[in-house]
Amino acid sequence: MKNNIGKSLGTGKGSIQKMAGNWQLATGKKASNYNLLTFAVFLLSTFFFTSCEDVIDVKLNDENLNLIGVEASITTIDEPTVFLYKTLQVNQDTESPGISGAVVSVSDNAIPANSVTLVEDEQQKGFYRVPQNTNYFGIAGREYTLTIQAEGTTITAKEQLARVEPIDSIRVFPSMRGNKIFLAVYTYGKETQGIGNFYKWDVFVNDSLLTNGQRLAVASDEFVDGNYISGLEVYTDFHNTDKAAQERKINLGDTIYVKHTSISKFAYYYFFQMLNQSGTGSLFSVPPANIKSNFTSGDGKPVLGLFTARDVSVSNKVVVDQKIEDQLRKLK
Repeated sequence: MKNNIGKSLGTGKGSIQKMAGNWQLATGKKASNYNLLTFAVFLLSTFFFTSCEDVIDVKLNDENLNLIGVEASITTIDEPTVFLYKTLQVNQDTESPGISGAVVSVSDNAIPANSVTLVEDEQQKGFYRVPQNTNYFGIAGREYTLTIQAEGTTITAKEQLARVEPIDSIRVFPSMRGNKIFLAVYTYGKETQGIGNFYKWDVFVNDSLLTNGQRLAVASDEFVDGNYISGLEVYTDFHNTDKAAQERKINLGDTIYVKHTSISKFAYYYFFQMLNQSGTGSLFSVPPANIKSNFTSGDGKPVLGLFTARDVSVSNKVVVDQKIEDQLRKLK
C-alpha cells in the first residue's frame, strides 16, 4: 500500500514531542503566533497497515456482560439527549439493545434548580430526549446532574459546563504532514483566560460529523493560557492515496465547518484514555480495559459511557473550491 500516512500521526503514547525547546502539535504543525507555544492536541485516528496474521482463539468471560451503558450530553445549542443500553459480548456484531422504561431527568445547580424529565423516543428504544414544546439548553457556568432510574437502580453523573471563547474562523488548505497530499482543517481564535480549560473540536463535512470515535481532536490549555491560537490543525484527511476516490473525506465542492466546544477535565482524560487504547496491539501493550465513566450506580456495579456538558461555538463555513483543491500536491 502506497503512502500509509496514518502512521505519521504520532498518536500513540508520548506522541507530543518536545523539539528544539518548543512543543509541537501532535498534528505536526509547529506552534506559532503565540509565546506559550501550543495546545497538546491529540488526534485519535485509524491506522493503515498490512501484516501477517496468526489466528488465536481467545476465551472470553462473562464478567462484564449485561452492564448498563450511557451516552449522554447537553450543550448550549443542543438540548439533552440520553441513550441507555445494555453491553454485549465483544464478538457479538449487533447494535447494543436500548433500555426502555427508565425515568431520566436533568437538573442544574441554579437556585431554584431548573430540571427537565426526558421522554423515550417512540422510534428508538433506549433513546431519551426533551419532550415536545419544551426548551432546555445548557448554560455556561452551571453544573448539570443526570439522574437515571432503571432496572431497580439509580445512576447519576455530574458535569460542569465551562464557557468557551467564540471561534474566529476556520480555513481549509493542505497539511504539511504528508507533504501537502492531504487537505486539513485549521482553526483560529482566542483561548479562554485561566489555566484548566479543556476543548474538543467536532468537524463536519456537508453536515455529517467527521471527528467521531475513530478520529478525535481534544486539547488542554496548559501551555497556551489566554493566547490567540492561529492555525491549529484539528483534522487531517489522511487516506490511502491509491483509493482516494473511495477514502477521501474532504472533496471538491464539500462544505466544512467546526464546532469548537468546552469539555470537562474528566471528559478530556476519558478521551485521552481512548487515545492510549487505540495505540495498543503490540506484544508489550497493556491489555485494553473498560474506560472509567463519570457515572455511579446505586447497586455498585460499573456503568459504561460518558455524560458531557459543553459550551459550543460554531465556525464559519468553507466550501472546498477549485482554488483550494489545486493547492494539493498531485501524485504521479
